[in-house]
Amino acid sequence: MSKFIPGSDGESRNTAQPRLSRLYKIARSLLSPKVMKSKRIFLILFLPALLGLISSVIATKQDSESKRKSIEADQVPNWSRQDMNFFLHGSMSTEVVPEAVLRAFIHTYPDLFPSADLSNFGLIPDPEFGWPVGFSKKNVAHLGGQSAVGVNCASCHVAEITSAPNTPRLRILGVTSDFDAEAYFGAVTVATFRTADPANMKRFLADYLLVVDPSEGKHAQETLETEWSRQEKEIAAAISDDPFGSKNVEPGGLHTISGADLRLDHEVLAHNVDLAALSHSMLRLFHNMRAALHIPDQIPNEAPPSSGPGRNDAFGLLSAGLFNAPQPYAPVKFGLVWNVSKRHWVHWDGNTQSPLGRNLLASLGLGAPLQGKHGDLDFASIKHQTDLSETIQPPHYPFAIDQAAAKRGAAHYEAKCISCHGGVESDGRLYSAAEVGTDPLRAELFTQQQADRFNKFLAELEATGYVAPKEPGLRSTGKYWAAGLGGVWARSPYLHNGSVRTMQELLMPPAERAKTFHRGSRVYDAAQLGYTDEGRYLFDTTGRGNSNAGHNYGTDLASDEKRDLLEYLKTL
Repeated sequence: MSKFIPGSDGESRNTAQPRLSRLYKIARSLLSPKVMKSKRIFLILFLPALLGLISSVIATKQDSESKRKSIEADQVPNWSRQDMNFFLHGSMSTEVVPEAVLRAFIHTYPDLFPSADLSNFGLIPDPEFGWPVGFSKKNVAHLGGQSAVGVNCASCHVAEITSAPNTPRLRILGVTSDFDAEAYFGAVTVATFRTADPANMKRFLADYLLVVDPSEGKHAQETLETEWSRQEKEIAAAISDDPFGSKNVEPGGLHTISGADLRLDHEVLAHNVDLAALSHSMLRLFHNMRAALHIPDQIPNEAPPSSGPGRNDAFGLLSAGLFNAPQPYAPVKFGLVWNVSKRHWVHWDGNTQSPLGRNLLASLGLGAPLQGKHGDLDFASIKHQTDLSETIQPPHYPFAIDQAAAKRGAAHYEAKCISCHGGVESDGRLYSAAEVGTDPLRAELFTQQQADRFNKFLAELEATGYVAPKEPGLRSTGKYWAAGLGGVWARSPYLHNGSVRTMQELLMPPAERAKTFHRGSRVYDAAQLGYTDEGRYLFDTTGRGNSNAGHNYGTDLASDEKRDLLEYLKTL
């Protein structure tokens, strides 16, 4: 089983801006009149070097920004700035965690949320927006009308890479991201259950008060402490009577909660607020959050294996949540969102001809409430996200290419790769797991029975603006799709389950490939075509569904021929 390694996210923050600020401070201090008198000779020698270093840092930062914009322009030449902003932060109706609750959780449970910006989950911080790339915000009625956050396509399909530690990152769209979705939603879920303990509820409410009442919350802490002590027995009884907040509601149903039910600030504290009622309202809120995520109010004794960054078993989780039909664990890495408009069937096994239908399922699985057959979602926004994602093109390689080696490598590409990965994007690109030799679990488990469940669900789904498809959108192939190799340099780790860290390793015989490696690094190894073996998560290829066997193509090339092929692949 793969393992999560706490507190070792393997990331390097972009240090250009802090370093530049320090240099400016040094320059200002040295140029002050007082210092000038005593250090004039030193300045004559030092100042040119200092100014040169400042110019170098500025140039590096500007070059990185220019390169990032160039990559984005190549990938989405027809997008407006509004399109980009919507892709990065537009709603897909998945807003399921109130902002104030998440801020409080982050402070109350640092073991679950070790980074305030959530970068420990592989997310990309966006200080200007206030939450990571791929997060959206919207007021949600069943969450007390509070502003809540959810995830969209970008959380799983935007990545940032760097050529070395402590250097500026380059952003790539449509790629497999580093987001560990299971770890994030798992942390949120565990936090809701932990807060059913009175001592934890007390700590949580203290942090919640600081978030919702930033100007007076700190001064109101003493009042909260006094009121808690006065009402402690009533609070404990209220929590004990309904620890999961599930009383008087059908399984999976939603409570009606008002903003007043969740109000906590210095004003209500000054008027003898009922903390027992507030605590119970919080538990009901937590129930609504879990219900929207199809998580039962009592979690199973044994959790499924961890998929890790950039992977999940989406159809398996949806099958369990929507149909109460769990299936064996079969993880795959997040799919590629490049040239989707040119493909009739998508996903690693070519099982879906409707990306829109797939995204509707994702929205309903990630926080959009489902009441009976009615989905409480904004269909137009989900369609807009889908339409945008279908126009993303593969990224051009951003670093230097040995053109002479690439020219030699073209012949190896023709001999070893193009017969499967070239030509028309048709079902002729589907190959059985037995033929390719890769892990068969996903291909075997997505059966026609499973496809029929999803087709029936989408045919009966009710949502404003949604029209059921005229033909089934999902099928079982029992095979794997040989995707085109445009942008293949950016698809690390490789194979459908992400079990091979670099392209260089994929060209090695399976028996010689690493049995374990780390995930979570954003440092890109240009020589091997893949992320470095660093990060917070240990991937174990001996786990169920994780095999790195098969795909022996090109393994018989000589070392210099493999290097030439790698250089050619950078040009695609």
